[in-house]
Amino acid sequence: MGKRPTQKEKTQRAFRAYLDLLDTAEWMRSYMRGPLESFDLTMGGFRLLEMLYRDGPVSVPVAAERRGCKRQNMDVIVTRLEERGWVRRTVVTHSPAEIKESHLPKVKRGKPREGRRVGMVSLTPLGKKFIGNVLPNHAKVIKALMRALDGREQESLSRLCAKLREGDILKFASEMTHEDAEES
Repeated sequence: MGKRPTQKEKTQRAFRAYLDLLDTAEWMRSYMRGPLESFDLTMGGFRLLEMLYRDGPVSVPVAAERRGCKRQNMDVIVTRLEERGWVRRTVVTHSPAEIKESHLPKVKRGKPREGRRVGMVSLTPLGKKFIGNVLPNHAKVIKALMRALDGREQESLSRLCAKLREGDILKFASEMTHEDAEES
């Protein structure tokens, strides 16, 4: 029966796993940068094109949120893809929210109302054709890289990554409030 790890050993183990995860993610990103550059794409541009190909048109703020970046950064990516003719921006006016006339200010009662205007981004026919050709090639390279893991390990990796992103607020709070014992 082995001894239980100390708090310091648990911290060191967690930190090593964190660094390994960062190093692996950076290695994969760096490795895949070359093939994407051959298509004149950045990783951000590829991820947006792939999202639009899979999910269809989306608002710029929603795209930024899904990709975990600021709206201004997404605007730069969209502008670059727009210049290449792969995406287009349109402004869509949503229908106004249902509201009782009596809840409107008196000056606005009886007048036509407009809904919120939202900037949408979508693939152009050229963009659909482009990403439809790039995606299978990119997926083949990824598949070749991921062959280092068998199918079950790939599934486990996906589940573990999702679990990390989801987090566990109770365990996090418990760890943050736990006093580390001083060890000599």
